[in-house]
Amino acid sequence: MSPVFAALQYLIRALVDAPEKIAIERIETPKADIFNISVPQEEMGRLVGRSGRTAEAIRDVLGAIGARLGKEVIIDVIEARPTPPRAAAKRSRRRARSKTRSAHHAH
Repeated sequence: MSPVFAALQYLIRALVDAPEKIAIERIETPKADIFNISVPQEEMGRLVGRSGRTAEAIRDVLGAIGARLGKEVIIDVIEARPTPPRAAAKRSRRRARSKTRSAHHAH
């Protein structure tokens, strides 16, 4: 694991209430490490901070680590998309149908 990725995980765990809800995608190139961080809406404020100060501080720290390794570090924070209500309703209807079918077949 790269030192930049390890530091990013450490910082995220320290800042948010539910680090397991945050997904980090790492794209590595010879000259740069790109991190796409998908954050649920309820955690966004903790990670970004007022006027983006926390996110900027994270970029500064990771940029310094990257500079020592000779790599540029790019961080993009993206709000995770919640499951659309219609999709969740379809799933629960499917489960209900499959339960009623199995009840009919049992007789």
